[in-house]
Amino acid sequence: MMNINFNSDDEDNPIHAALKKFLIDCQVQDLKEAGKTEEAEQLALKNVEQDLSAIEQEQLASGSNDENYTPDTVPEQCVSKTFDNYADNFDQHLTKQLNYAVPQIIQEMVSKFTEGRFKRLLDLGCGTGLCTEVIGDLALHKTGVDLSEGMLEKADQKNLYDDLYLNDLTEFLQNDWDERWDLIISGDTFIYLGALEEAVAGLAKNIELNGKVIFTTETAADEAFSEKPYVMSNRGRFAHSADYLRKVLADNGFTLIELDEITPRFEDGKPVLGLVVVAQYNGK
Repeated sequence: MMNINFNSDDEDNPIHAALKKFLIDCQVQDLKEAGKTEEAEQLALKNVEQDLSAIEQEQLASGSNDENYTPDTVPEQCVSKTFDNYADNFDQHLTKQLNYAVPQIIQEMVSKFTEGRFKRLLDLGCGTGLCTEVIGDLALHKTGVDLSEGMLEKADQKNLYDDLYLNDLTEFLQNDWDERWDLIISGDTFIYLGALEEAVAGLAKNIELNGKVIFTTETAADEAFSEKPYVMSNRGRFAHSADYLRKVLADNGFTLIELDEITPRFEDGKPVLGLVVVAQYNGK
């Protein structure tokens, strides 16, 4: 059973509230599966106020009266603390309860567009290593990056990576690394970034010519993107429009190879609408 511990000074952060609600939902589900129905109901009732829209809370915190206001990113501390709490139960919860399909989807894309092995793999937002685990020996040297120390500890225990870095992906990509990567993957990490310009520019800076980028994100109906090409859900994650992904990749020297709708996971018994992107770097 996961333990959820948040400091009181985090409670006013609306995005953190949405992420906290996600963890609480996970714990409620765990209690139900353990047959502790009454405890599950009490926890759900105790935290019913977390059902407030994250966008509305962010709007109030910012002082904005714009009902379409969307922040540009989820603060680093929110993500790292959330997934530190989640690390012990991450693999089991995703695969057993949410029917998490992103690792298999990325592996299929790697296999589909690969004739041989990649020399160097960079896994951004690697978590416990689920995506790299299924890629296996299709990549020779593997580097993982994540904001959560707890997640990296789990990844390290699997002996999947040659190098692991505790860092924000955008900051990591701004460094001047001695070698570039010919395959960069990111499974469900861009969902914590609204604006992707800086991140994709970082991809271009760190990928070899003709190297491939494969990532997933969430999306929504076209009308959701009337004000911005990305919107935040009530769970504190971002959805991106397909047109926005095409543009930001093209602006940074990438040629889009594939962009498909996917179901990365199920939540509350309903499929989440997502996208998988495969692009090749051809230089600017």
